[in-house]
Amino acid sequence: MKMEEFMEEGIKLSQDDEQRRRSKKRSDLVSKKLGELLLQGYKMLNSTCEKCDCILMQKKNEPYYCVGCQDSEIKSFDIEMNSTLTTSKEKQIVSENLNNLPSNFQKKIENKVNHQNENENETVNVIKDKINWATQQLKNSNILRYDIELLDYIKKCSETISAMNNVIN
Repeated sequence: MKMEEFMEEGIKLSQDDEQRRRSKKRSDLVSKKLGELLLQGYKMLNSTCEKCDCILMQKKNEPYYCVGCQDSEIKSFDIEMNSTLTTSKEKQIVSENLNNLPSNFQKKIENKVNHQNENENETVNVIKDKINWATQQLKNSNILRYDIELLDYIKKCSETISAMNNVIN
C-alpha cells in the first residue's frame, strides 16, 4: 500500500469515527430526553417521526411529541454539528430545526457557525497561497526531482481544498 493510500484510508477511518461519535452523542442526548419525558408522564408510542425516525411520545390528551424535531436542546446540538455534516438529509433536518428555535438560540448558533466558516475559509486561503508559492517555484526550477515534488505538493493541496469544500458545502 502506498503512503498516500494509507493516509487516505486513515482520513476515512477518522471521519467515520467522528461520525459515529457524533451519532452516539446525539443518541445519548435523545435517550436522556425520552427518559425525562417518561418521568413527566408521557407515554412512548409504537411509531416514529417521519422526518427523523425518532420515537414519538404523547402526554394524555396532547399532540404527539418528537424529541428529535421539537426539543430545543436536540435542535441546538444538531445545528452546532451542521458544519461537519455530510448528508443532505442531516442538513435538511438541521435547517428546518433552526427556524423553530427561539431567536436568541438562533443568533448564538448562527454566530458560532459563521465563525467556524470564517476559519475554514481562512484555511483554504492559506492553502491557495501555498499552491501559488509552489507554482512560482515550479516556474523557476530546472531540477526534475524538485519539479515532481512540487507537483505532488500542489496536487495534495488541491485535494485538501476539494475535501474541505465537500465538508463545508
